[in-house]
Amino acid sequence: MFKDSGPDSCPSYLLQESLSLCSISFPQILLHRYYYTSKIMKVILTGSTGFIGLEVLSQYLRIPSITSIVVLSRRELPKETSSNPKLQTIVMRDFNSYPKPIMRQLAGADACIWCMETTAGNIELEVDYPLAFANAFSKTLPKTNKKVRYIHPSGGKTERDQSVSLWFKSDMSKMKGEAELNMLSFSNQKAIEGLWSTLIVKSGFELRSPRDIIDWLAGDQYTIRVNELAAFMIDAAINGWEEGEDTVSSVKAMILKGREALSTSS
Repeated sequence: MFKDSGPDSCPSYLLQESLSLCSISFPQILLHRYYYTSKIMKVILTGSTGFIGLEVLSQYLRIPSITSIVVLSRRELPKETSSNPKLQTIVMRDFNSYPKPIMRQLAGADACIWCMETTAGNIELEVDYPLAFANAFSKTLPKTNKKVRYIHPSGGKTERDQSVSLWFKSDMSKMKGEAELNMLSFSNQKAIEGLWSTLIVKSGFELRSPRDIIDWLAGDQYTIRVNELAAFMIDAAINGWEEGEDTVSSVKAMILKGREALSTSS
């Protein structure tokens, strides 16, 4: 399938536990497959203090080829993390507004993983914020002539057809489906044709490691460990995905690719 190659909602104890990994020196950690890519990359990340975004940030900081990480956040990150020389935090007063000073800092990015999501059904956060970002950032692409890969984690059960009647969590499912359609549309805009690629990642239940009772009961068709999901999305950001593919819904495929990315290089 792939080439071989909710904001600010994380509990403080998990935040400190995960970010402590960022201070480990390189010889002490297992170098992942994608650490050895020779491409130097600038990436954008949102939701960096949430459950998934925090893991993405932790892995990003350990990848030498990722030389610039621009985090869009509601607040400053902990000092032990923000002091990392390749991390730049932009404190956003309004995620619907991207003035020129912010756009200058974002311009030239190779990839964006949009980890800002919620289970509370907030339409501004789910639909408006990513759309505002895409509308603003896409305008920089004709000038830089640089292709961006946009990865959008979404729900396992979303509905893009807004006319369909659903029995369970209808508003949330359609809301996420609307956001998916919005972000997919940028891949086909004539003004930036060939410069924007969207991948929708429809994961199941995201779990901490090691396996817990939900993992044992539901299995790998519905559950994925957060480190595997993060590795899967980072691999997509760095190495891309098959042409014509825009949505991944197989949790098992995500797990396999995530584990491959996390495996120790031989």
